[in-house]
Amino acid sequence: MNRLIPRPHLCRRIAAERAGVIFLRAPAGSGKTTVLSMAAEAMGRKVCSLQQPRMSDVEAGQLFWDVPVSARSVRLSAQLMETIDVLVVACRPNQRISGLARLVLHRGAVTLDAGDLTFSRQELGELPAEEADRFVKDYAGWPAFLPLTLLQDEGLAIDYLRENFLAHLSPGQTASLSIWLETATSFPDEEWESLLPPLLARAPNDHLAFLKLLAIAASERLASFQTTAAVVEVASAFERAGRPLDAMALLLDHGHEAHAAQILERARGLELIYRNSLQTFRDIIMRFSHEMIATNEVVLFAMARTLLKLGELQRVRHLVGKHLGSDYLDPLKVLLRGSRFSFAARTFRLNLMISEDLMPTDAMITRLGEFMADYPMGDHGKWAAYYNALLEFEIRRRNFREAEAAAARTLIYLGHMGGQPLLEFFIHLHQTVLRLMSGDALFARRAIQEARQKLEQVPHAAEAEFRMLRLAEACIAYEAGQPRDLLQFVQNEFDGFAAAEIWPSLMQFALHYASQVLADHFPMVIRPGFLDGLWIHLSEGLQFHAMMEIRTAIAYQNANRWSDAAATLSAVRMRIGRNWVESANEELTRLTRRDEISYAMAWLRDSVRLSGPRPYLSRQIDALIANPKVTNREKVALQLWQSYTSYQRRDNAATRAHLLSALEGATRLGCNGVLSEERIFLSPLLKNKRIRTFIETSSDVRTALSLFAASMNSPQAKALQGGLSQREVQMIQLIASGMSNKRIAHTLNVSEVTVKFHLGNLFRKIGCHRRAEAIRAATALGWL
Repeated sequence: MNRLIPRPHLCRRIAAERAGVIFLRAPAGSGKTTVLSMAAEAMGRKVCSLQQPRMSDVEAGQLFWDVPVSARSVRLSAQLMETIDVLVVACRPNQRISGLARLVLHRGAVTLDAGDLTFSRQELGELPAEEADRFVKDYAGWPAFLPLTLLQDEGLAIDYLRENFLAHLSPGQTASLSIWLETATSFPDEEWESLLPPLLARAPNDHLAFLKLLAIAASERLASFQTTAAVVEVASAFERAGRPLDAMALLLDHGHEAHAAQILERARGLELIYRNSLQTFRDIIMRFSHEMIATNEVVLFAMARTLLKLGELQRVRHLVGKHLGSDYLDPLKVLLRGSRFSFAARTFRLNLMISEDLMPTDAMITRLGEFMADYPMGDHGKWAAYYNALLEFEIRRRNFREAEAAAARTLIYLGHMGGQPLLEFFIHLHQTVLRLMSGDALFARRAIQEARQKLEQVPHAAEAEFRMLRLAEACIAYEAGQPRDLLQFVQNEFDGFAAAEIWPSLMQFALHYASQVLADHFPMVIRPGFLDGLWIHLSEGLQFHAMMEIRTAIAYQNANRWSDAAATLSAVRMRIGRNWVESANEELTRLTRRDEISYAMAWLRDSVRLSGPRPYLSRQIDALIANPKVTNREKVALQLWQSYTSYQRRDNAATRAHLLSALEGATRLGCNGVLSEERIFLSPLLKNKRIRTFIETSSDVRTALSLFAASMNSPQAKALQGGLSQREVQMIQLIASGMSNKRIAHTLNVSEVTVKFHLGNLFRKIGCHRRAEAIRAATALGWL
């Protein structure tokens, strides 16, 4: 249905103009032809719609001319212009009309544009109010869509837009428009902006129906481009708009792999992964052929980086070894100045070292410094990557001051790049980890706040990164005596966390806290559950195995299963062994490797619990406290052990001094979680009233003890407070898991007679006669 609404105010305006040329210049759909016809009819004139008007079309010195849509450029002859006093011409913005200079110079020119031709609400008085409102709101008052207020035929509107509006846009312009339509939150600063209805361009979100129709039409026209030139032009538009992955996907869809690889190179392929979701990046990169991977290093390393993010270290090693040679797997050969490998290959090898959990020696750090000399000074991205790698290495080497300096340098270079929220998040997360590991939980809180702020600025989905963030936040809460979040993370999210890419210092951090919180709450199921389940996620190239076994042994120690702990530690492959640790003294001061320090502490911990500890054990603990690689957090634990050994020797003065120092240190650093971890040594000390009365004169100690008391709400702690012995707590947990007496005896390395004896005591204390009754009662009391 064609609906015509009179526009007398426009006709009067045209008739009243004294200018020599009156342009009705507006894009398709603006109704300029209709207005021209109405004005001509009101003035008793006819309209010429030819590409070249004739002398007979001029009436009384006036020419009403509707320039044909097909004409890109037209010229009026000088002879014809001699007869014209007033020219009223309807044309599109991209149409060029020449030959008018003399008339414009002497008589002037005015233009009625799309804004003048757009219907206002006042002009629609003859329409029902509901239709008029819908027309202005949904279709931005665009004259061509006036019939839709009655027909409401979206398909017809889309066809009109595609055939009459978008047909005049180049492939690149169509792509640019399509990109703008996805958000359409601001006035478009593009050459095609003049083709849009003014109300739509000015306030796009006020006209969502029009936006929807235009988006569908643009999408359909984009899909129609099949020629190489058109596809490349559209891809270039996507690239200019900062969407290289969309450009690459389009090119790969049409078989233009070489062009896609060029876009990847211009977009700095290794950095691109941090500006997009992993899933999106992976879907594009995995589409490159084996031939392209073999001949293009940018594609090769983008593929390798993707596999690393997926936790596929062995596949990465196979991939780079296959295409670059087996000597690429030796980092010293690759990073050697003057090596045969490209700068990109050497840079990626630096990143690969992190995932391989290599512990760099001083010689390797020197080699890295030589490699750094090749970095261009203005390439802030490369310098940020270098210091990021150095940050991880220094955390691993327990050089926390140097690690903090590397983190600060990295943030400076990322700032020079204009800010990279995801990369900045990783740096702040590194800072959180190193501060918690070094025992400075108070500073860690500041770092984790900055990490969350940066991650929330990332525009794409970052599921794995948010999972890392939740883990770090839960660990900080654990240090404050609130273990619930960490326990829930381990139970619900740790599997997904461990299956993704994790830099080794974060894995060490996660293993420590996760195993400890489970040991606190579920001591008897830690070995068959959490730690065993991690093995499926760890590649043979990673050196987490010793770390896992040490944490398993400590979990056994906390569950009072000292023989199992000793057996686990004895099986760990380590340069040092039990005999070395038990006979070492000053050598403990010089230990530097992460796992060796943890291993030595685990064996010393075993010695501390003995009723008659070795006479020189105190000197060994002091030696570790003096070790510059031992963290402040570990020193708090060592001071608690020192206090416990002094207590066993009945040296009350030393007991109080070491305990006071440990508790004040825990409060000062904010690492109160260590008190919960060392409860097997701390609890007996606190039961001594004379010791407790002495240390509670310190406000820091009172703070530490209140947090420690709050952490004693685990099922195990409640059972102990309820009157059960440590062995009886083990019994209730084991029978709750369905174990028979024989299996319990085997698990605890005791006889079945001993098992029956402890079960008898357990039943007597609970007031039960059978296992099922005991389990129900323990559950009701919160002991399970």
